[in-house]
Amino acid sequence: MNVKLQGLLNAADWIEATYGTEELESILDACSPTVAERYRERIAINWHPKSEFVELLDQAERRLGTGDGKVAAEIGAAGARKNLSGSVARALFYVARPQFLMRRVAGLWSRFNDEGTMEVPLFDNDGHLQMEVKGVPDPHVLFCATITGWCREFATRFRAHHPVVEHVECRARGDARCLWDARWDGFEAR
Repeated sequence: MNVKLQGLLNAADWIEATYGTEELESILDACSPTVAERYRERIAINWHPKSEFVELLDQAERRLGTGDGKVAAEIGAAGARKNLSGSVARALFYVARPQFLMRRVAGLWSRFNDEGTMEVPLFDNDGHLQMEVKGVPDPHVLFCATITGWCREFATRFRAHHPVVEHVECRARGDARCLWDARWDGFEAR
């Protein structure tokens, strides 16, 4: 599976902004030369193997975290903030119904991943959403953790009160599917 380089670049930018240039360079030095070279190319629209993104996540977890995926989740959230920060995105978040918006964003999966799909099998107005990623070969816990952070940030962006996102089923942990469960306490008034 290939992913857009934008994810790796967003991850590196978050590491540098949060922990400094020396820490980022240390993480890149611990990665294969291919990963470091991809970062230095900085062509966000290029495709590269998902395994390279996971390699960067793994090194970041080793150096900055405890291996529980929290660093990867923060990287996913930072990527969502960066990708959703434009004026058009802000306007869309303001006027669109959350259910429509979530289904639309899930449909954009193929712009950033060349295999698999993201689906929203459940969205109710009482503050509950389920999201499923299907068809990703070689699932990885850290890749899934970035999606957890991304979902949490997305919920925050569409003005959900106190969003909690959990990756309740994970193929990388032996489950039959990758499923996220998100809950919140209503929406801010617009």
